[in-house]
This record gives sequence, structure tokens and C-alpha cells, in this order.
Amino acid sequence: MRSCESCPGGVLCTAENLYPMLRRVYDLHAGGLTDKFDILDALDEDDEALLDKYNNRITRDCWSKAALLTLADVVAERCAENPADVAAVVADVFHQGKSAFQAFPWHLPDLVDQAPDLYAIIAVRLDDAQFADPLGKRAFVKLCKAASYG
Repeated sequence: MRSCESCPGGVLCTAENLYPMLRRVYDLHAGGLTDKFDILDALDEDDEALLDKYNNRITRDCWSKAALLTLADVVAERCAENPADVAAVVADVFHQGKSAFQAFPWHLPDLVDQAPDLYAIIAVRLDDAQFADPLGKRAFVKLCKAASYG
């Protein structure tokens, strides 16, 4: 997955550190909290400390990577819970993520550009019967395009 040009990698990567906070944003949004300021108010002090810590080095690539890692987590969890219709789960998660992250400076077309990497991350987290068998890469990319451009 693409990182920013100055990414130190590993535990120092801004995206790796921010994506748990974006996961909370996703969950708050999915729970019905849709106003940007209400969501920011609902985040805890640790999340605010993370934003303060990384504020001077967050790039669009960092936000995009954090958003994609969040989507990978949610897709993996939901597919494990509901393996019957993987394509519908992926489409729903992407739609919700697009809406939840619209206030953040992530680059939505990265959902398409980095679809193969995102697919691989999700596939590693699930066994083939839960993800790769019912949803091939080509169908996954189509879902990414539909979420990004639709």
C-alpha cells in the first residue's frame, strides 16, 4: 500500500498510527453520528493527542492509507460475520466509508488505484472461503470503482 514520501515506516508511520482513530470515526458514523464536529467531539483524548502528534506530517497519502486500512479491517470483520454475500458487504462498507471519511483529506480515487493491495490485505485477514473464493479481484475492483465514482 502506498505511503507518503517521507514515511519512516513501521510503528512510526503516520497512517498506521492514525487508522485506529479513523476506525472509531467509521464506527461513530455507522452508528448514526454524521456531523463532522459531533464526530470530532466524540473522539477521546488519546485520538486528539494522535492528531496533535502527527498533525505536522500528515499527508493526503497518510490519510488515504489510514482510510484504506480501516476499510480493510471493517470488510474483514463483516465478511467473517456474514460470509453469505461478500460483495454486498464490501459495497456497504465502501459506501459507509466514503460517507464517513468525506470530511478528511483522503484521496477517494486511491480506493481504485490501490484496489489490488487492499484486496491482498483483506485476503490475508480471511481465509479463501470467506473472501477470495466468493469475490475475485476483478469483481472487487469493480466494487471499488462503483464506490469511488458512483
